[in-house]
Amino acid sequence: MKMRKGISAVLAGVMALAALPVSAMSASAEGAYALGDVDMDGYITGHDAAMVTRALYVDNSALNDEQLKLADVNGDGVVDQNDADWIHENQVLKLGQVCSYTNDADSTTLYYQLVYCAYSGIGKEFTIVPDEDVSLNELKNTFQISQLNFNLLDANGDGKIDIDDISGMIGYVCYKGAGYDINESGKYYYELTMFNGVSNAKIDISM
Repeated sequence: MKMRKGISAVLAGVMALAALPVSAMSASAEGAYALGDVDMDGYITGHDAAMVTRALYVDNSALNDEQLKLADVNGDGVVDQNDADWIHENQVLKLGQVCSYTNDADSTTLYYQLVYCAYSGIGKEFTIVPDEDVSLNELKNTFQISQLNFNLLDANGDGKIDIDDISGMIGYVCYKGAGYDINESGKYYYELTMFNGVSNAKIDISM
């Protein structure tokens, strides 16, 4: 009887693990994350691509050592545009895609950015929690936001949500609405000055 209970417990554990999404399993107890998950939130998203291109073109000290290793998806010892492109092509959520019923950033994204910034501006502090099931609809009631949604609202990939993210997202939404594919620039962070050409910037992480 005891052996039967033990086998049942083991089988239940195996079945529970099998039910987990791949993205959830990418972050183990040892702190291991999937290549490309630069922000370490358990998902490869547009925010990861934004962080990489921001590090390439704006601030080459923006990524720490662990993030640089996760950004080097092709393992060649440098983080460059090829890595950013791979992350962008393999993202499961686009930057700004905070709702399941949309497939891109839209006015809903802008609304939640505005709510976050408005309440932050009057001194309300938001708690970032790991649970991706925290509803953005409760943002102004609970003052909690999931790490995933926080990252998706961080339009310029600098680790905070502020007026720069709102202005960048306004630019993105308007240009997309007018039929332009602004990601042709290869710069995946959203700001009003992002519509420039791409250089061959790269960061050496071989040291």
